[in-house]
Amino acid sequence: MLDRISELSRETVRGETTIAELGTGPLESLLGDEEAAQYVLASTSAIEHTVDGQPTSIEPDDGHGAYLVVTDHRLYALLGDEPTTAALTLALGAVSRSALDDGLLRTTLTVRTPTEAVVFHPIDAEQAAAAEAYVDRVGSCWSELATALDDARAGLDALREAIEASDAVDRHRQHARARLSKAYHCATQADDAPTAAMRAQIEPVEDELDRLCAVATADEVETRLEAARSAHEDGDYETAFETLVAAGESLDEASETDDIENRFEALRETHDELAATFLERAEQRCRDALDAATPPERVDAWEDALDRYRAAVAAGWTAAAGVTEAMVRFQLVWVVDRCVDALATAAAELAAQGDDRGEGHTDAADYYERALERLRRAEQLSDAHPEAGDSFADRIDALETKAERAQWQWGGED
Repeated sequence: MLDRISELSRETVRGETTIAELGTGPLESLLGDEEAAQYVLASTSAIEHTVDGQPTSIEPDDGHGAYLVVTDHRLYALLGDEPTTAALTLALGAVSRSALDDGLLRTTLTVRTPTEAVVFHPIDAEQAAAAEAYVDRVGSCWSELATALDDARAGLDALREAIEASDAVDRHRQHARARLSKAYHCATQADDAPTAAMRAQIEPVEDELDRLCAVATADEVETRLEAARSAHEDGDYETAFETLVAAGESLDEASETDDIENRFEALRETHDELAATFLERAEQRCRDALDAATPPERVDAWEDALDRYRAAVAAGWTAAAGVTEAMVRFQLVWVVDRCVDALATAAAELAAQGDDRGEGHTDAADYYERALERLRRAEQLSDAHPEAGDSFADRIDALETKAERAQWQWGGED
């Protein structure tokens, strides 16, 4: 390992070895953790440093040189072979412009930030050209990364405020994700950029975004579960099952963080309890139908059970509370079949009551019409669910004829 900066500079100028191969012994006390030197430029001239328009000349002692060390994070201006501190330091990400002027008498490297300018006169023009290109390329990566992370943090602030105000969060969440995607692009767009170090700056922001997204998801699920419960109590089964299924999908897709893991566990328990309750109520309506004392009560119970199971299937029920999609679909087919039978039985009873009164009776037409309503409903279900297997066309035609005759005869008596 070389012990003097001048030796390190001379060896790299020769181009036979790299700094990584030589080691950075004389620079180790100056460099930050995981910071790697890329170029060491030497000069026999003073370094010109301007801050807010005020120029300063940084001159080496007699017999010593000045050096500009380019790392993957910063620029260091050093004086002498064994400096313990840097005469000045610039972050690569702060560089707004760099330029190299290879004149006849001397080469000039100029590096600018919004508030500072450094002018350095390197001995080796070829090495300086490579260093300037590196500063321009990797400095842009750092600068764009900083902008993307600032935008991402602003997105986090907006997301945090939206969560606290119970406002919609999707737009803020997407904005922050897009900015982080840009940040990752900045970390990987240059082959010689310090990708690992850049990713290390991105990860805390991404972790906070994941945490906030998890909080937002938990809030959304909580709201959906309460909405599902309320809709079910109001008899709006379509909304109840749609909202419940949506809550379950959000829970399945959620990226949990340690600090709200218990909350997600509680939400899953609530979801499963609601799913079980919804299905138990549907099963109870089936039992009510089987135990019903009259055809109208039986039809009402089967229709209610049918509404519940159809809502579950339409909502995209997959699996919850130990009940799979196949099980719900099987139950739906059975309920349709029972409902069709109940409607047909109720229609037959009403038609029989009309027959008992005789076609000339004033109530006969009403019984026939009510019977037709049941048969048409049964036909509608059979058409929508061919597996029910019944055809009601002939019975409907015959009953329509009776209803028309009854209406005609009743009207003729008037």
